[in-house]
Amino acid sequence: MKYDVIVMGSINMDLLSHVDDFPEERSNVIGHYLERSTGGKGSNQAATVAKQGVSHTMVGAVGNDPFGHEILANMKRQGIDTNGVIIKDDVATGTPVGIITKDGSNTFIGILGANMAMTAADVDKAFENIEGSMLLLQLETSRESVLEALKVAHDRGMTIVLDPAPSACCFPEALAYADIVTPNLQEAEAIADMTIDDWDDAKAAAKRIADMGVDNVVVKFEEHGSVLYRAAEKSYTLFPARRVKAVNTTGAGDVFAGVLASLMSRGVDLDTALKKATIASSIKVSRNGGQDAIPTPDEIEGIYAQSIAD
Repeated sequence: MKYDVIVMGSINMDLLSHVDDFPEERSNVIGHYLERSTGGKGSNQAATVAKQGVSHTMVGAVGNDPFGHEILANMKRQGIDTNGVIIKDDVATGTPVGIITKDGSNTFIGILGANMAMTAADVDKAFENIEGSMLLLQLETSRESVLEALKVAHDRGMTIVLDPAPSACCFPEALAYADIVTPNLQEAEAIADMTIDDWDDAKAAAKRIADMGVDNVVVKFEEHGSVLYRAAEKSYTLFPARRVKAVNTTGAGDVFAGVLASLMSRGVDLDTALKKATIASSIKVSRNGGQDAIPTPDEIEGIYAQSIAD
């Protein structure tokens, strides 16, 4: 079957504790409430693509356990095509535990479970009966599964968008296959091996990453926005952030990547896609909630049209 976007990546049951501030070492804080929701960067990106109305499928893995079955039901309710999701009998579903503070900041302990049990053979089996013009993936599944997906997509001539997250899982071989790489601040610092304090640093980091074999690098510079470096043109383009009150930053990068890939799969140029992806992530951080808080195309287009008018 032919899709516009194939999303491969992690599928988790997120357990999120909402607190005022992060606890200090060896201290306890009182949480306001515990939120349980379908997450994982791959699942979040697939949910974003689905919400944009783009034909897609999800490749990933869950355990044959209550969380896994609940996640599959939730994904189907979100409109996600789960034909490429593998159910693992011998390992539990990924279950990260996170802390969300009152200003929207977050930190996670990543228990990745079935995601890290994905094999190259699993990827080959998932790709047997699917085709796509674009592959969107991150690094929260096993290294061998990531490399196999990248090789398959490259051999098929697919456009590859790599969200190199989390930074601890990044490896140089992955970068060389990607057409577009979208690191956040911490990931860009880790890949480029430098500290980023201002726009000049962000530009320098983007070029360093491009020099590793990437055509287009988008460094997301937190609340400031992002910078795109095009290796072929040796040019930089800045994309300022849209100012909003942050409530929950969880999943903002996934929304950014999902909207970017969705729009490009429909032939939208990279600059316009980045502007709209920036708007989409700003909407996401202004809301509480998981995949239900992902913006619709109408919401994104409305703000984009207003920005053009202004």
